[in-house]
Amino acid sequence: MLLPSQAAIRGRSTVVAAFAAALLLLGGCAGPRIVTPEPPPIPDGGAAVPEQNEIVLTDGTQLVADAPWGRIKIEAGPGLRRVYTWRGNRRGVVLEPREERFAGSMGIHFEGTPPVWAPADGITKVDLEEGQRRFENVDDAMIWMQIRRLRYSYTNDGLVVGWKPNGDTLEVELWQFYIDGKKPTSLPGAEDSRIALGPVEVVPQKMTPHLVFSDGHTEPYTTETAAKHSGARAQSTASTASTASTAAISCNWFQRTFTDCSERAEAAAKAKAEAEAEAKAKAEAEAAAEAERAAAAEAKTPPPPEYPSATISGKTVNIRAGSSTNSKVLFQAKEGDAVEILKADKGWRYVKFEDDRKGWVADFLLKK
Repeated sequence: MLLPSQAAIRGRSTVVAAFAAALLLLGGCAGPRIVTPEPPPIPDGGAAVPEQNEIVLTDGTQLVADAPWGRIKIEAGPGLRRVYTWRGNRRGVVLEPREERFAGSMGIHFEGTPPVWAPADGITKVDLEEGQRRFENVDDAMIWMQIRRLRYSYTNDGLVVGWKPNGDTLEVELWQFYIDGKKPTSLPGAEDSRIALGPVEVVPQKMTPHLVFSDGHTEPYTTETAAKHSGARAQSTASTASTASTAAISCNWFQRTFTDCSERAEAAAKAKAEAEAEAKAKAEAEAAAEAERAAAAEAKTPPPPEYPSATISGKTVNIRAGSSTNSKVLFQAKEGDAVEILKADKGWRYVKFEDDRKGWVADFLLKK
């Protein structure tokens, strides 16, 4: 059997190396693709809420709250589905009806990992509650909120919302308070302007484009990342078309061995670049319009009021549930504790401490 000569082997090796180099050059000419992913999927809906379960929102309604951790939006329905939007993320969960009362609530809840939930700023799990809470008097309701793990926004008629990110878990609570069997008409420290109810307005999550490379890895799409890669799109339609045209006619003799550098290929590359630039311009225009709408909505939200500050002047001072010495003592404060004065009632002041605890204190025990 005849063996190939060393020269033939070297020749074949040269051809293989040349072919590999050509593939690399072709990959460089093509550049990464600009891809804008679809928003994460939202469950279609859930079963109807059982009659015995006490919920807050009905199908087709939404709640938007400016809570201490920031704004949150909750969309209700169909059925047991709830959709939560916070910090630019929008995710949906089908809640579960409670079969027996838990801490007095016969509402709906979900705790754990949702079946469909793409990571959102590290959040992959949830601890969600919605229901009704019943108290004998206003003092009990205020104490319950002060000792809970969340900080709440609430209205005078007892609509209460609280949420926070806790590690990899999103915690959300939505309650309707009842005092002695009825919705309240006045709660200390309530701010009705922080919570709004209305019909559902679906606003899909805004997705940002990124660059997808031939090896599968991705990078955020910015003018800087686009400019540094061969074949990446330039900042405008004109510069993009110019870049594609230049790339099409600048093939050297080696690239022409494997690449179509004809006028037809040049025209195709230019048309493709123009189409991509048009799509990018449209996406940027839509993003700018969305930013304007968000800014307008933000401008409608009134800034939180500024309250006068003071400090506790007595060594040990009782903080009460009402503006009288006959009112229940909620807790005690010490001299020097800083407070904000929220409102006054004759010789008493309703104050808020730095840890958000609230209560009434005699005016003469404050140093202003």
